[in-house]
Amino acid sequence: MLKNIVISTLVTSAILFAESGVGLNINENDLEVEAILDSRNLEALQTSSTIYQADFNYLNADNDKLLGAGIGATNKLQGVEGVELTFGAKFIWAEVGRDDDFTSLPLMAQIRYTFPPLMFNVPPVSVEARGLYAPSSLSFGDSEEYSEFRISGDIEMIDNVKVYAGYRNIHTSYKGIPGSLFDTGFYAGLKVTY
Repeated sequence: MLKNIVISTLVTSAILFAESGVGLNINENDLEVEAILDSRNLEALQTSSTIYQADFNYLNADNDKLLGAGIGATNKLQGVEGVELTFGAKFIWAEVGRDDDFTSLPLMAQIRYTFPPLMFNVPPVSVEARGLYAPSSLSFGDSEEYSEFRISGDIEMIDNVKVYAGYRNIHTSYKGIPGSLFDTGFYAGLKVTY
């Protein structure tokens, strides 16, 4: 039931913002649904060159579940064409096993590079790296620490449709228990932007 609500919310909410998107990525054991809500074309939020983004994800990894909701500010890196930086925070709730809930509020940093247009009408290509980290001061209950690293690349094969692949490494840590690996591995997916 929770999965149906999350997926429905992500898909319908992505329609509300311009330059937003919904993505689905999988590997042999995992399924992740992602959504990005972007303020790029909302005049009320565009008083400067900074773009505000909300991102949501739901990850089902070997029967463990992770739900994330975050907000960040994005802007171009001055003097370097094609590079965007994002800084923000994300609320993470995870269910590890049947009894252990994990909550934290990690800080987030992301860098995205879009290659300049190439000859021979090659579609737009981008690479992206993202890191999240929450020490014990930003983790709640029995949660001790959270860290996440992702790297991915995408290519826009059709207008507003991107094919992407990446690698993720997510660690959760509980008080009295050393850091445990929540999920790691390569994935591939499809993203539709609006």
